[in-house]
Amino acid sequence: MGGLVMADNAEQAARMRAMWSAVVLTSLDAARESKKNKGRALKTLTMWANSRNGREVLSLAGINPDKRVTDCMLAFAAKGVPTTTRRKRGANL
Repeated sequence: MGGLVMADNAEQAARMRAMWSAVVLTSLDAARESKKNKGRALKTLTMWANSRNGREVLSLAGINPDKRVTDCMLAFAAKGVPTTTRRKRGANL
């Protein structure tokens, strides 16, 4: 019985990391998609990534929230590369 509980906990932890990773990816996409003021969006993303809440979200996603990692994350967002692909309405899953 103990092995089953550990497997459930590991699976739940993986699902939680995936959920928080989706939050990080959504934040990167939001900064990338900002058409009016990309510089402001990247500054906001920088402030979030370096805030207590941002560092906690990054940690929960399994991402080391140190300066090198956040700098790389911001550079990636600045390049304008989408992190996700959006499905067209009515597309088959």
